[in-house]
Amino acid sequence: MFKVFKDFDKASADILSEDFDCKYTLKVKSKGPYESTLTTNTTYENSKNPASLSSKVSVKYPHSSGFTLEKLEIANNGSVSAETSLSGTTQGLLLEFKGNDCDKSEISFKYEHPQATFTGLADVLKMEKAEVSVSSGRDQFKGGLSACFGKPFTLNSTTYGLGYTVNKVFDASIRADAKKSLVPSVYKGLFKYTASNDITLAGEVKYEKDASFALAGVYNCNPTTVLKLKATSCGKLFASAKQDIAKVPKCSAVACAQFDNGLQNPKFGLNITLG
Repeated sequence: MFKVFKDFDKASADILSEDFDCKYTLKVKSKGPYESTLTTNTTYENSKNPASLSSKVSVKYPHSSGFTLEKLEIANNGSVSAETSLSGTTQGLLLEFKGNDCDKSEISFKYEHPQATFTGLADVLKMEKAEVSVSSGRDQFKGGLSACFGKPFTLNSTTYGLGYTVNKVFDASIRADAKKSLVPSVYKGLFKYTASNDITLAGEVKYEKDASFALAGVYNCNPTTVLKLKATSCGKLFASAKQDIAKVPKCSAVACAQFDNGLQNPKFGLNITLG
């Protein structure tokens, strides 16, 4: 089966984005009754004056019928959001719903076929958005396209993608985005190269009027420690260290830092996950 189109280059994109979030967060997952999972996510907001804490509590509950409450989330400001899914109605078909108590109500589907994966999404609250996509591939090649429509069913954007993989060692892809037309105006290329069991490199090149790029490297020091470094063409430098805490089951901590040109304006973050 093929990944949905938005994730067809996820392996490269995750290296450039994950573990570089300069926030202070604590995520705690715990098992509940009937195979449910309770997650508490607390964030320390130090960018505001005075500093504050914000938290969200969510629950996930799967049912044997194929219906799953993916997330019922309540924030400390009282806002509520929900995500559900339903599988088993038709082989390869997954139905999903995402909404909140304010301005979001979306229904989507994913259909997996041995030759291609199809997705679709519709805003059923305001009827202002619809999306469709398809992804497929053959041998070392993969690719697809997506289209986003606005109100009243006008074409907002289209995206084309093509990827190539060599023996799970080298992975390269390119995306072309078009606004209000079928002719691309933004291009983005990604690559991931597994140099060894311990070292992985990734990069991104983007062209939209001007060119920009980012390079990242991952070093697995040992089974419990991972170091990452990223640099961008605009002069930003990111570094992170992820440590699995052996004495605490299913506990990991990610410390990260961000610097502007010449190691200026440092920002730091610490993200701890338990469970």
